[in-house]
Amino acid sequence: MLIPSSLLRFALKLDAGVSAPFGLFSALLVSTLAARTALPASLILITGLVCLPYAALLIWLSGRQHLARFGIAAIVIGNLLWADAAIALAFGWLGAKPSSEGLILLAIHAIATGTFAVLQAAGWYRSTVANAASRTPVAA
Repeated sequence: MLIPSSLLRFALKLDAGVSAPFGLFSALLVSTLAARTALPASLILITGLVCLPYAALLIWLSGRQHLARFGIAAIVIGNLLWADAAIALAFGWLGAKPSSEGLILLAIHAIATGTFAVLQAAGWYRSTVANAASRTPVAA
């Protein structure tokens, strides 16, 4: 278990603060985004619907006194995989042929999620390891 650092809390809230409006925007404007980006509407809808509960989870985690290391690792790895998927889509490796607006959107995704992963990993590194029995900080 970890006692999260202020950087980790900030990184989780920042990720949530971007993911929630993006998820809502994507879910509500699927057809418009699909037409402008040349990305599949189903991909845009699923992305939007995944972002909403993910943002709620991040807000909840950012307020917890203790966090599981595995959970933070999963979030960091998930963000890295999300960034990789955006890059793969941009290069057409997953069968998509995005428009120039689609490439911009995918670049924003890759940069944002990569940045979130770096901030979350740095915040994890700065967090204090808690003794499982007493939930008090111990030397790492």
